[in-house]
Amino acid sequence: MSDKLIYLRIEEEIRNRIASGVYPPGSQLPTEKELVDEFQVSRLTISKSLSNLVGEGLVTRTRGRGSFINRPVGAPVRRAEGRPEKEPGIFKFISPPVSVGDDAQVRHGILEGMRDTVRSAGYTVGVDFFNSVDEELELLREYSRPLNDGFVIWSVQHPAIAEQLAALRQEGFPFVLVDSFFPDSPGDSVLTDNAAGAETVVRHLCELGHRRIAYLSAPVSRVSLSERLAGAVGAFARCGLEIDGRLGIIPGAETVNVQEMNGSQQEFVRNWLRGQLNGPLPPTAVFCSNDTLAVTVCRMLEEYKIRVPDEVSVVGFDNINLGAWLPVPLTTVAHDFYRIGRLAGSILLKRRQGGDPMPLQYRVPPELIVRGSTCAVRA
Repeated sequence: MSDKLIYLRIEEEIRNRIASGVYPPGSQLPTEKELVDEFQVSRLTISKSLSNLVGEGLVTRTRGRGSFINRPVGAPVRRAEGRPEKEPGIFKFISPPVSVGDDAQVRHGILEGMRDTVRSAGYTVGVDFFNSVDEELELLREYSRPLNDGFVIWSVQHPAIAEQLAALRQEGFPFVLVDSFFPDSPGDSVLTDNAAGAETVVRHLCELGHRRIAYLSAPVSRVSLSERLAGAVGAFARCGLEIDGRLGIIPGAETVNVQEMNGSQQEFVRNWLRGQLNGPLPPTAVFCSNDTLAVTVCRMLEEYKIRVPDEVSVVGFDNINLGAWLPVPLTTVAHDFYRIGRLAGSILLKRRQGGDPMPLQYRVPPELIVRGSTCAVRA
């Protein structure tokens, strides 16, 4: 079995069928559903397999009609190496998979921002997904594939990824990191101002009269989460609040999200929350480093017959879709993903034009979204 990603093997098979005349110029490719059934993979995998063929001009995809063959393999194509420098190609967004609902707004916002920034210069925007460190590495190593002119990367924090990004930087291939970065490997990045967002939450709770605020964090393996922790702790100090005994950090390095919050993480949150509520001065508010933790806390408080926000206010971070549809809608912090995408796109355009090689690093202010899960402290 080849070590290539499945979608690349399928892409190669379709390319071979075009070259051999199985799919002649002008003919329609089988539908995505038919390809899914043939290769026994997901629709997302098939879509990824076709995206590079579209980018090379081999295939045209028309909404409502399907995919059609443009010309046989062997006809001239535009390539990253050797094509005219002024001939724009593709800026690709490389990311973990889009999950149904909660993460979709993240990816769509960044993609829309990129597109609206780069299309006037003739560039198009593509997307590739990875499910593991090895898959991300393989995507990054494909930077010399046809038409690739730059990457925007929502990356895994891993030494092997940092090493590969350093190699790309050495080669002069432009890329921009979003959501997080590697402190020991400075480069272009666009991040939410996570510390400022955390401070805004603490100030909001203080203005509502809360003095006993607990903070619960996912593992701080990503820069974004460590910055939220630092912002919250700093705001506690500036507001004269006690942090001792009110801080909980889930151990380990596993991601905490709606799909993957495991049993040990659930158990940690339950034990931590029970300890907070049974203490001599229980918190009147709980601030969580992401919305998944906040949703979990709200559900546990409901089990304990503790009313949100009448007895305990709860705040999250990330503005996932689920938070707005809870029985008590969740107060949270929203990222401006569209602006992040626009800034990332503008950096890539600057890099293609040459100029000052100094890293460009932007912080985008988030927005506090006040909903029903916070209220003034009851007398």
